[in-house]
Amino acid sequence: VSRKALALAFVLDREEERALRDDGIVVIPDFLSESGFRNVRDEARRAVDRVEAVVPVRQRTQPGFGPQEPHPWGFDRYDGGTLNRFIDIQPACMPNIHALASNRRIVRLCRAGLGMQRPPRRSMIYLTVNGDENHNHDIQKDLHRDSYYRKMKYWYFLDPVTDDDGPFVYVPGSHKLTRQRLAWECEQARKRGIPGFFRDAAFRVLPSMLAKIGLPEPRLMPVAENTLVIADTFGFHRRGDAIPGSRRLAIYGQKKPWPFAPVGI
Repeated sequence: VSRKALALAFVLDREEERALRDDGIVVIPDFLSESGFRNVRDEARRAVDRVEAVVPVRQRTQPGFGPQEPHPWGFDRYDGGTLNRFIDIQPACMPNIHALASNRRIVRLCRAGLGMQRPPRRSMIYLTVNGDENHNHDIQKDLHRDSYYRKMKYWYFLDPVTDDDGPFVYVPGSHKLTRQRLAWECEQARKRGIPGFFRDAAFRVLPSMLAKIGLPEPRLMPVAENTLVIADTFGFHRRGDAIPGSRRLAIYGQKKPWPFAPVGI
């Protein structure tokens, strides 16, 4: 808490920082110029097409989180029937994506959210192909928080994301550790200490519980292309419902600090 407060004291009190502080999420449309956006989008689409020509998208029948499936270009991982395809950024042939990954505005926002000066960790091209919920549930479509400490993630969307494409869903203000939230965290931790109880670092919450924790309804966030979304994923969030086979293409990165690091590291 003190690390974050110190960081906020040294950033300009702009609307974006206020949104992160108050809501835990900021949505920035038209993040790049039109030409800058097209250059990033075209590099990403070429990379996705190259990979798909070698490793086509397949259906997965096994439930739950799948292991990483490494490839020379990155890796695939499935959540139920949903594919998460992460493609490494190659600076020589993806100079515009490489520049975006170290964008100073993104770095500043991550610092405002976490109190950390270092840039987001390992940005990648991220293709999501939604599975069929009727056959294999995607656990990322349940409301959850990622970990017991703050973590910033960003998605720079290269195509429009409609209500049918699995848009990001977030509970505004749920990144704050209030007394009600702390009591809920303690209760979840106690349950996971029971032998045989399902263990999962990403605690999940039923929508019906939000009001009891003092939180509002989740907010669905469809966005236009060229939109940046940065969120503190200690807050409750999920992948939105989607038509099977629909896709989201983004540049993705995260800042996952060691929670016990001293101020400024």
